[in-house]
Amino acid sequence: YTRGQAPGPTPLKRLQSREFGASAYLWNWAERLGLAEIVDRHVPPPPRRRRTQLSVGQYLVLAAVNRAVAPRSKRSFYEDWYKGSVVSRLCPAKESELTSQRFWDHMDPVEPEHIEQIQRDVLEGLSEHFPLGGETILYDTTNFFTFLDTFNARSELAQRGTNKQKRRDLRQLSLALFEDRDTGLPLYHQCYAGNRNDVTHFPFAREGFLTQWLGGLGREAGQLTLVFDRGSPSEKNLRELDGEAIHFVSGVPASWASDLLDVEPSRYEKLELPGTKHVKVYRERRKLLGGERSVLVVFSPTFYCKQRRTLNREQEKLEGRLQELGRKIQAWREGGRRGPGHTEASVERKLRRWSARDHLREFLEVELTTEDGKVTGLEWSWNLEKKREVQRRHLGKQILVTSRHDWDSVSVVQAYRRLTRTEDLFRISKSRPGVWWPLFHWTDSKIRVHALYCFLALVLLAILRLQLHRAGCSMSVDRAVRRLKDIDETLVIYTNGAADRALTELDETQLEIAHALGLFQLADQMGTTVLEQD
Repeated sequence: YTRGQAPGPTPLKRLQSREFGASAYLWNWAERLGLAEIVDRHVPPPPRRRRTQLSVGQYLVLAAVNRAVAPRSKRSFYEDWYKGSVVSRLCPAKESELTSQRFWDHMDPVEPEHIEQIQRDVLEGLSEHFPLGGETILYDTTNFFTFLDTFNARSELAQRGTNKQKRRDLRQLSLALFEDRDTGLPLYHQCYAGNRNDVTHFPFAREGFLTQWLGGLGREAGQLTLVFDRGSPSEKNLRELDGEAIHFVSGVPASWASDLLDVEPSRYEKLELPGTKHVKVYRERRKLLGGERSVLVVFSPTFYCKQRRTLNREQEKLEGRLQELGRKIQAWREGGRRGPGHTEASVERKLRRWSARDHLREFLEVELTTEDGKVTGLEWSWNLEKKREVQRRHLGKQILVTSRHDWDSVSVVQAYRRLTRTEDLFRISKSRPGVWWPLFHWTDSKIRVHALYCFLALVLLAILRLQLHRAGCSMSVDRAVRRLKDIDETLVIYTNGAADRALTELDETQLEIAHALGLFQLADQMGTTVLEQD
């Protein structure tokens, strides 16, 4: 500058922007829980020739945070996420240390017994930061389809089964999850074979959780109430719960107490549930499934309307199939009966399969005309009177069974409805990309470790959800993560060597989330300037 003039601003040399909001918040909670230290406490390091400056625990926590923020395969981990995230500053690593092979090297030492020990210590850590209720625990299961080759014999976990995403053509993995009702925090998980049904696996999951719950929190079995859906109960399972003095609330198939579906509406009691209108319940005690149970029939008009729409849609779908089949039979008959035609047995099989859902066969009336075992005519009609009876008897109703005779009906119904929160975590896991996806492992040992760091990711996301709820911020977890990911940290480097870090400007929604989560205080602790927000 010219002598006598004020100096101008120092020229900028470089700007560098990294994603801050979601990664910094979740990494901070991973450190507060000591997740890396917990893993390293139980898992030995890999052989010396495969080690890097990062520990096994750091690799798994990196994977967990990535799963919660922006899931990537190990091959694209560095370029597509780590390099552009503030985690690269919080946990420095070379690109060569974050390759697929380096991750696999540090996943290899993790054994099933280590996973159990890690979960126990994570449970203890959660109890130090949050008031875990410890009395009512939600239990639910789901499965995830995979693209493992049919002839890949290296995995016994990936098996064919009834897939909840309708991909029965693929091998699948199953996941059991226990969650604290009061906080919504995941407490324990098990990854198990995809061909094992929920009823069969329930005793194994219960035993595994009890070991952690009793040992990690020092509770007694008699304090526990398990809440699970209609896929898990059986007389054997409930008897075992009785023997361990564990209480339960469970949904059951309507056929287990079908006589209660005929109870007159006048005998139902109206329930006052927060945020719900006109829910009614009929309750009685009876011997059922090996013991004295309180049985509740819960009727919801909202659920009734939803099921009626589904019933009408399925009826329309079946109507279209019947019309198409009728045209084919007519074309075969009028075309001189050339070709194999339709046998009576094949048509009956189709009708049974098509009408299996939603009680359709109870009001569908079909008449077949046959000659020499071939169907020459197909006529059908819908009995509307029987349809109304089906709607009155079945729709809008759920049957719950509980050993908690001391709980009022509102407490029982509310406990069971909390299962939807666990289903929200499953939904986040199954989105693509999501916590579980993408999965590029094909051996059981790697799959179990994948399930472990996905579980840790769900723990971190549940903490975010809990903190938002406590601050009165009504926002879904996935939306909050999306908005947090748009909060960047910008590094400004000047030609004179000076540098500043600052958060980018936040919009109104981001400000709400930042205040709810204490993000500005966290940024200050990390040496990142928070500019004054308008």
